[in-house]
Amino acid sequence: MRVLTFGWDYPPMKNGGLGVACHGLTEELLELGLDIVFVLPREQPIIGNQKFIFADKSPKTIHIFKSSLLPYQHAQSFLEYFTADGKRVQFSRRIIDEVYRYADAAYGIALREQFDLIHAHDWTSYLAGVAAKLATGKPLVLHVHATSFDQAGSNNVDPQIYEIEKRAFHTADSVVAISNFTKDIVVSKYGVDAEKVTVVHNGIKPYTPPTLPPVLQELKMQGKKIVFYNGRITIQKGVDHFIRAARKVVDTDPNVVFVISGWGDMEHQVMHLVGSLGLSKNVIFAGALWDEDRDRMYQAADLLVMPSVSEPFGLVPLEAIQHGTPVLISKQSGVAEVLTHALKVDFWDIDEMANKILAALRYGVMNRQLVEEGRRELLRLTWRKAADKVYTLYKKLLGWIHRGR
Repeated sequence: MRVLTFGWDYPPMKNGGLGVACHGLTEELLELGLDIVFVLPREQPIIGNQKFIFADKSPKTIHIFKSSLLPYQHAQSFLEYFTADGKRVQFSRRIIDEVYRYADAAYGIALREQFDLIHAHDWTSYLAGVAAKLATGKPLVLHVHATSFDQAGSNNVDPQIYEIEKRAFHTADSVVAISNFTKDIVVSKYGVDAEKVTVVHNGIKPYTPPTLPPVLQELKMQGKKIVFYNGRITIQKGVDHFIRAARKVVDTDPNVVFVISGWGDMEHQVMHLVGSLGLSKNVIFAGALWDEDRDRMYQAADLLVMPSVSEPFGLVPLEAIQHGTPVLISKQSGVAEVLTHALKVDFWDIDEMANKILAALRYGVMNRQLVEEGRRELLRLTWRKAADKVYTLYKKLLGWIHRGR
C-alpha cells in the first residue's frame, strides 16, 4: 500500500507538536510495511527513510484554488518556524497564501505519483489533500491535529481557516481526530457525521531517557521548587491563567520559580502580566527550548503544567513523564482522556490550579507515584498503537478487509 501524505512541517524543523506527531506516526506506518510518500510545502532538511517531495520544487500547475478572501487573524500571520539548530525564521508571506500555493502544487504532484490513498495533516495541508483527490479520485483521509476553535480558544474563529476546514471535512472520505475532545468539535461545529470520524490518540515512543547534565542547580541549592511550562504562548495554551495561578502559589510559597519555554503572539502580553502581578523574581522566560535543552528542563522541574484552554491532545505531558516529572494538565485536553496518573484541573480555575501546584510540590510520595504509574501508562500510549488504528482505517477505505487481504 502506498500513501501520498501531505504535512506542513517535519523534523528536524521545529514548529510545535505537529511535525513531531507526523514523524512519530509515519515511522510506525513504515515499520508496518507501508510505502509513504511525504509531501512538504517547502524544501527543508529531512530525517527518515520515506520518499520526500517538496512542493516548491515541483513543476507548476494551473491554479485550481484562488484566495479571494479578506486577510484576518491567523490566516494573516506570517510563516514562522525554528530550524534544526533552534534558529527562529520568519518568511514575509502570509500563511493563507502558502496554503493555496501548496494546494496548486499538490494537484500536479498527485497526477505524477502512483499511490493508493491520500492522507493530509492539519488545516494547512487539507486543501493539498483535496486537490490530490480532485486530481485522482483516490480516497482522502484528513488528520485533525487542531481546529480553528482550538487556535482561537473560543468561537471567535478565523473565517478563512474555518471555511477551509469545513470544505475539506465534507470532501474527505474519512476524518481522524486525535481525541474525543477534538471529535466532538468536528461533529458539533462543522456538521460532520460522527460515523465519518475515527479517534486515534497521539502517542510516544517508549524509551528510558539518559540522565542529562543538570540545570538550575543554583536555584535548587537555594531550596527553590521549579514549575515548568513548555509550549506556544498563545490564547489557546492558557499561559495567562497559569501566571495568575502562579501569583497565588507565590503568595503561599515564595520559593517557587516558574520557567516558561516557548514563543507566540502573547509573549509581550504575558511578560507584562508577570510584571503587573509582581512576579518578576519568580518567573523565568527561557525562550523556546528544544531537544536536549528542553529535556534537561523536564528533568530539573518538580512539576510540568499544561494549562491549555483547548488542547486537542498535548504531547508535552507524555514527554515530561518520560523524563520523570509529574504533570498537572487541564481537563480541556485530549491527553486527559488517556492519561490517568496526572493531576487535572479546569483551565479557568486558578484557585484549584494553585492548590494542586502547591500539593504537588509538597508531597513527594504522591509525585513519585504519579511518575511511576504514568511511565507504565506510556507503555500503552504508543505511536505503534496509533499506527495500527490508522492502517486498519486505510484497509477499510480501500476495501482490503472485505476482500480478506
